[in-house]
Amino acid sequence: MAIDAASRVAPTYLPQMQFNAVETPPIRKSNGPTSGPGHEPYRGKPDPVAEGRRIHDRVTEGGYQMVARDAQITYDDIRSVDVPGEVQPGYTRFITKDGAKHVVAEIGNPSIFAAAEQKYLDVGAATIDLTRGKADLPPKKDTDAFSLKTDIESGDEKLTIGQAAYKGLVDQYKKDDLEPDSDQARLVRLLEARDAVSNGKFIKPTYEDFKPWTGTKTEVESLTQLEPADMKEIFDSAAINREIEYLMRREPIAKDFAAKLDEAVKAVPEADRKAMADKLAKVVESADYVDEISKLPSWDAPRARADVEDAISQLSLLDPDRARSAGQKFTANALAKDFDSAFADPTKVDDEALGGGVADVLETVKGTLDTVTGLPGEIGEQIDSLLGKDGADARVDAGKVAAELRANGYKPEDIDKAFSKVDFASGDKDSIRKLFDQFDSQGLLPAISGAFGLAGAVHSLSTGEFGTAEENLAVAGGLISFVGSLPDAAKVLPNLAGIDASALTLLGVDGKTQDAIGVGSAEPNSIVSKVGERVAATDVPEPTGVDKADEITKGFGGLISGNGAGADASRLSRSATAAVDVVSKFTGVAGGVLDVVTGGMSVEQAFGEDGSPGDRAEAVLSLISGSSELASAGANALSTFTSAAQGGQASTASRVLTTLSRGLSAVGVAAGVVGLLIGTWVQSAKDKSFVKDQYEWFKNLAGDGIARPDWNLKYDYAVTTLAEFRNAGGKNDVIADLSHEDWGGRQAPGDRSIFDFHREEFAHFREQWEKDRGAESYAPFLDPAKREADFKREKDHMDEVKAYREAHPTHFDGYNDWVLDL
Repeated sequence: MAIDAASRVAPTYLPQMQFNAVETPPIRKSNGPTSGPGHEPYRGKPDPVAEGRRIHDRVTEGGYQMVARDAQITYDDIRSVDVPGEVQPGYTRFITKDGAKHVVAEIGNPSIFAAAEQKYLDVGAATIDLTRGKADLPPKKDTDAFSLKTDIESGDEKLTIGQAAYKGLVDQYKKDDLEPDSDQARLVRLLEARDAVSNGKFIKPTYEDFKPWTGTKTEVESLTQLEPADMKEIFDSAAINREIEYLMRREPIAKDFAAKLDEAVKAVPEADRKAMADKLAKVVESADYVDEISKLPSWDAPRARADVEDAISQLSLLDPDRARSAGQKFTANALAKDFDSAFADPTKVDDEALGGGVADVLETVKGTLDTVTGLPGEIGEQIDSLLGKDGADARVDAGKVAAELRANGYKPEDIDKAFSKVDFASGDKDSIRKLFDQFDSQGLLPAISGAFGLAGAVHSLSTGEFGTAEENLAVAGGLISFVGSLPDAAKVLPNLAGIDASALTLLGVDGKTQDAIGVGSAEPNSIVSKVGERVAATDVPEPTGVDKADEITKGFGGLISGNGAGADASRLSRSATAAVDVVSKFTGVAGGVLDVVTGGMSVEQAFGEDGSPGDRAEAVLSLISGSSELASAGANALSTFTSAAQGGQASTASRVLTTLSRGLSAVGVAAGVVGLLIGTWVQSAKDKSFVKDQYEWFKNLAGDGIARPDWNLKYDYAVTTLAEFRNAGGKNDVIADLSHEDWGGRQAPGDRSIFDFHREEFAHFREQWEKDRGAESYAPFLDPAKREADFKREKDHMDEVKAYREAHPTHFDGYNDWVLDL
């Protein structure tokens, strides 16, 4: 039998990765028109209806069908899942075990979206553990903070952090005098309903009986359990999950839950808490893990990013200060890794960025050559040609040739191969070859080819231009000095380590940084040195459009100040300023590790359709600088990693959102926990009071919008058919006969609902109920002959029949043996 993903003991990954900070409420009735006077669409913005159609067509292409809001697809029904958000942020496509192709929208059905994403993550769990192992990190199961036991007990059991947080929340609300329509009261009811569909619910059978001497009397019997299969036909599990997720993100519940999480964390023994924080920090701070993540194929990379988000989220609960520090290190290492990857993989650098880098290098070299005598004048002429207004394609072609040379070498035969491999978009192949030959003859080719790639990679990380060619190269050299001065530079810059040192010299990168990166030595070249001196003498532009730029720059410098390569104060300031300048214009490299910081699996969704470069940049700036409070509210709330890394600085709603993202689902409470916490509070109630409260509980949940349309029919059938009628009597022969048939109890297999197993009896009850809704008693609607027919139909599939004498709770020899004889 399929198990709802939300009821699984393992934590459920909810869609933040996804996750928007914008609440995703259940369907609500419209409050009025959205068009007409006063509702004109915003000029210049896309038509939302047309855009919605385009998105629908895109995500359903290939025979996929949108999942309906009331669909009952569960975790175990799902066979395979595409990369979440790959086709469209906020959507996931998957195939169920019956071969059906589905696409689910997070905002439309977060429960199934969560189940699909969790399946995607679980399928790749071995890959993540393998990747962790390569980075000498413990497996994921050993870094589950929510499995830590607290000193908070329920019965004889010590509760985990997640269980204790829910216990505290529910206990608080049980004590409070809640208004029935309040969010808190609704949450308690919904948690009870969630437990009921996961673990069943005890109810008291009740019926009306007419006794001549007392008149009509309500008879109430002992508690009898309805199984989860029964409750799922009364309540809509998906609707319960949606409502719980919605309420958990609303104030004041989010604030209350955050407080209970803090209390639960503090109830973990200090030694256990510190040991787990150390493990989680090791994951986030590991430069080796950053390097391994960058090597994963596109279909696996989101799993690793999710893993890092999990680790930082849990660490933020255990030790907010440690989370801020770890977040700072991860973000800086991720920036370095993305730069290194862009340099190594030309496909990550678009033509505009590549051409821009080539132009910066050539202009600066040309300006330097003008001061050098004795060089062939044709070099300058060829450079001028490539820099001309019609030379854009030629500059890109030159950059592609340089990439081939960097990868394969600079021997004459390597140069020949490089030119043969490039499909030239320009008609300047011969002139470019002549220029490269001249660079080669002067010993400039490794330096200039390397500088092309480095400058292009910097351009790819940023929007717009920095300034003059010399200023652009000064920024590039400064960024390299920054990432090269990180404590783990050699681990996150493996591709840069293989570059010819002359390229770094040309960009003004000092020898200490080159040593830290681990580049090989290069023969001195006077022209390269002169270009490098020119770049090093150029001031790095001060970042523009950045609030508190001085404070941020100081924070960047503080990250590398303790490393030998960045000890010189002027170099330190220069490299920090350059890094801030690049990040302030940050766009990110496609598939880069910084996606963790800027939104995880769906960057565009997290930061809006425009993928706001400003918000992304602020997220990175704030974390590397260690000044997390400087990040915008949007960056705080919309990025799982950014929010978690800010610890106590993040807003309550954002912090709870982060917590619920994967580690502790709003509905993923371990089986039995909520029932244990809430308890059977009605057992001590007097019978008549209980019957009223019992019905009101079902009725209120129906009002909350999570009950099936025929819930009241099923409720009346359940409370009636479970009765044993042991006190039955009076003039009603049907009720009197039932008291002699050993009628009571559920009498159905545990995994089959009574409404399905007793289908003929239930159909007869429905028919009578619909004819006479509100009858004095529903007991006469029951029919022993229909029940016998149901048993005959189901006997071969009924485990109880095989061991009825030993297992059936109401069996008495010679009394109801008719069941065995069917």
